[in-house]
Amino acid sequence: MKVDKEMVKLSIVYSVMAVAYCLRKTFGWGKIKIYRYAVDMNRYITSVGKQDRDIPALNDELKTEAGIDCTKIFEGYKPYMLKKVSLQKSSEAEAMFEKIKYILPMVIYPLYSREGWKQKRMNRLGQALKETLIDILESDEIDNIKRTMYEECGLKFYDDGTVDPN
Repeated sequence: MKVDKEMVKLSIVYSVMAVAYCLRKTFGWGKIKIYRYAVDMNRYITSVGKQDRDIPALNDELKTEAGIDCTKIFEGYKPYMLKKVSLQKSSEAEAMFEKIKYILPMVIYPLYSREGWKQKRMNRLGQALKETLIDILESDEIDNIKRTMYEECGLKFYDDGTVDPN
């Protein structure tokens, strides 16, 4: 039970950092917009945590209104497809991807609701997210992403998911 909670927490933190990184690298967002996204994310995480909104409902809304199906972003992908790793490491990565696929609607929903993003941008984001999250989990790129976000935007991401706009 404790391991599962930790994995959910990590999947949320990694997903939020991956979205922020993609917003910077793929869409050229600056410090203020990324920080505003992070503040929105805290509100959505709290709302979903209190069960005011549920993730399947967010996914359905994104699918019908924004044209993106979060469950299909990682379709056909198996962790470490081209690398030899232990069965335990592969199983852990697969479990983490399942958690990420589930919570992904929550972390991209503010882009639809606040920014008005539709299918074209959402699909572009989905592809960038897939690549970034694979790098985070398979190549342990999380520290490089944190460093990049700090150096380029002055935003400090903490392991608990909070963001500090230096």
